[in-house]
Amino acid sequence: MRLTHFFTYFRNLGGVQSILKRHHHSDNSREHDSRFLFSFETDNFKEPNISGLGINGWDSIRSIRKKLANHSDLFPSSVAVCHNMWGLQFLADLIQAKRRIGILHSDWTTLRPFLESQKGLLDGVLCVSNKLMELVTECLPELTKDNRIQLIPYPIDGVPSMPNRVPLVKRPVVIGWIGRMQKEQKRVDRLPDLVKAFDDAQIDYRFELLGDGPMQGWLEQHLPANRTVFHGRQSGDEYYSTLSKWDFITSVSDYEGLPISMLEALSVGVLPLYPAIGSGGDEYAEKLGNNFIWKAFKFDQAASNLNLLLEQPNANLHQSRVNALNLTARHSESEYFRIFDSFTQQIVDLPRISNEQLPKRPFYFSDQLPFGLMTRMWPNGCFRRND
Repeated sequence: MRLTHFFTYFRNLGGVQSILKRHHHSDNSREHDSRFLFSFETDNFKEPNISGLGINGWDSIRSIRKKLANHSDLFPSSVAVCHNMWGLQFLADLIQAKRRIGILHSDWTTLRPFLESQKGLLDGVLCVSNKLMELVTECLPELTKDNRIQLIPYPIDGVPSMPNRVPLVKRPVVIGWIGRMQKEQKRVDRLPDLVKAFDDAQIDYRFELLGDGPMQGWLEQHLPANRTVFHGRQSGDEYYSTLSKWDFITSVSDYEGLPISMLEALSVGVLPLYPAIGSGGDEYAEKLGNNFIWKAFKFDQAASNLNLLLEQPNANLHQSRVNALNLTARHSESEYFRIFDSFTQQIVDLPRISNEQLPKRPFYFSDQLPFGLMTRMWPNGCFRRND
């Protein structure tokens, strides 16, 4: 069938971008005629099926709507696949697709009011975690009939077999972190306090980071140089080679949907040491045991839990690694696309429940304001709809 994927960015390093790249690579082989439209990318892609609206923070909702209207020919006769449903509350009338499907990849602080602003705009939603499914069910009850809300497992590549590890005897425990080095969401400003808690607990550790970002220089100044390794941005075999040498992976984010980096780590036997932030990752850590998750952001508890884990016999830790790998068994690309294709066909076969004809958008003063300013100063203004 014809699909039009709609999201904010394509070129960035991130979980949603990795999924979109998989779609771009394989949709055609699964007999889909796919187009991709990205709000904040410039329209200079070499691939003919990728377009960008060129939006920036100075654009207003009014100017964003004008830019999307110039690409509205992408949607008729297609299924609109709205990743994280960005902008749908003020753009849906311009997305004149056969059906509108959302894929909810992420969690964020205003997610509940955001979802409530989507009522009547969607025909179905795929969620990457059970936590997100529960929230969508609460906020969009019209989708509960006919199984229009489903779980879709994030795909990961993994490695053919779990690597062998040197026993944790007379060597530092290797703790890793993966992501974009920024304060927003990832809160890397918390990392120095976390490793200080490891120091205070007299843990012999090495802290390794994969990724880059605007706060890398700050982290290089505030993390202990003799215990920290910056690997930079890696991919493919190089990425998994680094990841496979870790014992634990941690996070200090404010919120996450289901961290792909955590799944990738589990797939090679790296154990989680995660804060309980209500993300899909909590469920995976809890299945392995109480000591693999700690109260956010009680860094002394993280260190205490790690010490308890390090006191276990190596055979116990090995079994935990095997259990971690087994938790990722369903997270294959083939299973992701099997569910995606089946769900999309199901929604097309079911009667449309999203509003097909939306009223003309009324005049809102907030539609004239720079979008970047409004998202910071008055985020609720972004939820205003046509009706």
